[in-house]
Amino acid sequence: MAGTVTVSVLSERQDGKIGDDWKYDLEVKVFNEGLKGKGQINVPKHNLADGVTVEPHGNPDPLVLDAGEPGSELKIWMKLVATEVDLFQNDQGESDLNFTMPCPNPGDAPIVFEKEISCGVTEKPVVADSTAIFTLEVKLVASAD
Repeated sequence: MAGTVTVSVLSERQDGKIGDDWKYDLEVKVFNEGLKGKGQINVPKHNLADGVTVEPHGNPDPLVLDAGEPGSELKIWMKLVATEVDLFQNDQGESDLNFTMPCPNPGDAPIVFEKEISCGVTEKPVVADSTAIFTLEVKLVASAD
């Protein structure tokens, strides 16, 4: 019997006036008495207007990660690196998020968590109104075979 965690990006948003060309990487690790699964969702450069929540660009495939033994408490680590793409120098921000979630026993219903992860991105050189907040809404589904 094995547990899995499926990670999907539900939406993306940026609030700020530093630009509308964005790309991002979301790295996820699942721990259950040690590292069991890891993966990354990479979304290439695309247009994302200020103040609008949209589906993730290109509808990236979800990650299906090993979670080890079912019926245990999982530790999840996510890291977001968001980049506002410029002609000469890109502007980048990053943040990480740690939390726990249960992995169900075989035969039990999957457990669904929705989490938000965001980071600040500052335009260089710094001028007035030079910061944006980039936010992803992420769904994690823990299940057991």
